[in-house]
Amino acid sequence: MKQDIPRLEAYLRKVFGSKSLTVTASASKNKADVVNGAKPLGQIVADTEDGETTYHFQWAIKEKPQPLSPQELVRIQTYLREVLGAKTLSVRARGRLKDSAEVFVGEESYAIVSADKDCYQFQMAILDIDLEDF
Repeated sequence: MKQDIPRLEAYLRKVFGSKSLTVTASASKNKADVVNGAKPLGQIVADTEDGETTYHFQWAIKEKPQPLSPQELVRIQTYLREVLGAKTLSVRARGRLKDSAEVFVGEESYAIVSADKDCYQFQMAILDIDLEDF
């Protein structure tokens, strides 16, 4: 995990267009912390299975969850744009699934935001292949 931290940071910075996102080593060897400036966001957890590594960016967004109406999607989108610095980020409904929404940057889907009991959960999978150019 430690050797992949610079690549994970470069990937997140490219996806969200933010130079202030940093990824730092965590106390646990298979985890890293994601920070924007001085604000801690979440963790990246490495999952190695069958010789391939997948990374999971997990972030509990401390906002009181509401039903995912169009207005709430705009509120989440505005928050994520401000925190991540991604001007082209959009949060879109997932059809019949009413408990979560997809996070797009441009026309590419990168993450899911789901309503939990006390907060929203931001979950983003990063595959080994996503890091090849970094």
